[in-house]
Amino acid sequence: MKKRLGVNIDHVATLRNVRGASHPDPFLIAKNIMSMADSITIHLREDRRHIRDIDVVKICKSKNIFTNLEISLNNEILKIALKNKPNFICIVPEKRKEITTEGGLNLLKNKIKIINIISEFKKKNIRTSLFI
Repeated sequence: MKKRLGVNIDHVATLRNVRGASHPDPFLIAKNIMSMADSITIHLREDRRHIRDIDVVKICKSKNIFTNLEISLNNEILKIALKNKPNFICIVPEKRKEITTEGGLNLLKNKIKIINIISEFKKKNIRTSLFI
């Protein structure tokens, strides 16, 4: 079985955002990482504290960057994901005040919504997983 390396670059964007600058650029980092890794992971949070919409567009648009996009069940975020068609989607829970993801999705509470979302991604040939 071939081992695969995926690298999460969210905190590259966090550093850029805290600095209030354009550097470091998550897109350029993602391009460079792909010479050593099989994929990159980015999380488009509702509060945009990591990756921003423009990062998603640039990274997903590049055919040389194999992208795993982490998203919540938020409708606006879902539309952005469907529009930009990353290679993979991982649906994750999201709480406003958490520093990082602290737990899994409530499958019972969100069952119908999750089934519908996965169906939409499947129509676009986007592999989907859940953080439970």
